[in-house]
Amino acid sequence: MKKVLLTLFLVLFACQGLSAWRPRPSFGLEWGYTGTALKTWQHNYIYSSGARIVDNDRTWRYFSNGSVLACAGLDLGSRVNVSLYSGLIGVYSQRWMIPLELRGRWCPSGLCSNGPLLHAGIAAAFPTASLYETTARVNLGAGYRVNVHSAKCVDFLLSLQVCGDHESIRDPDTRYYVPAEDIFSNFAEYWALNVSVALNF
Repeated sequence: MKKVLLTLFLVLFACQGLSAWRPRPSFGLEWGYTGTALKTWQHNYIYSSGARIVDNDRTWRYFSNGSVLACAGLDLGSRVNVSLYSGLIGVYSQRWMIPLELRGRWCPSGLCSNGPLLHAGIAAAFPTASLYETTARVNLGAGYRVNVHSAKCVDFLLSLQVCGDHESIRDPDTRYYVPAEDIFSNFAEYWALNVSVALNF
C-alpha cells in the first residue's frame, strides 16, 4: 500500500511539470461522517490455561463516527496541493484517534476552479484511549471542488479509509485483559467510507 501511495504522489508531481513550480501556502478545515462497516483482526496469544490461541477473523458491523480535521500545506503550481492534516477521527465503536496525515490532492481543472479532484493520504494514527500504540491509516478518495471566491474553495469528498489498530485482548476464561508479554500478534483493521466537506483558503 505504501508503494502505491508513493507512486500516486510521484504521478501528481509529474502532472504538474517543473515549469509550474510556484508554491503557495494553503490552509483548510474539514468535517466528515464516517461509516465503518468491516473490522478484521489477527490475534496470537497465550491465555490463562497456558494454551495458545490464534484468532484471525473479520466481522461486518456498522458504526457511525465523525471527524474534524485542520490542515496546512502548499499549492505546488496550479493543480497539485500537498498538506499536513491533524484533528480527531472516530474509527470504530468508542475508538477515537488523532491522525497526522500527509495528503496530496490533484485538481485537473485547477486548484482555484470548479471541477473534480483526487486525493491520497497516509497517516500515523495515535489512539486516545487504551493501548496507545501508534498505527497507520490510509485515505483514498475523490470529490468535487467549488470555487467560492478567489483562492477560497469548498470540497465535497468521498473516500475509502483503512485504519490499523492494536486492541486490548480479553482472556476467554477470566475476561481479564491478556498481559502484553503473552501476546505475540495483535493487529486489527477498520474499513470505512467517509463523506466530508472541506473549506480551503
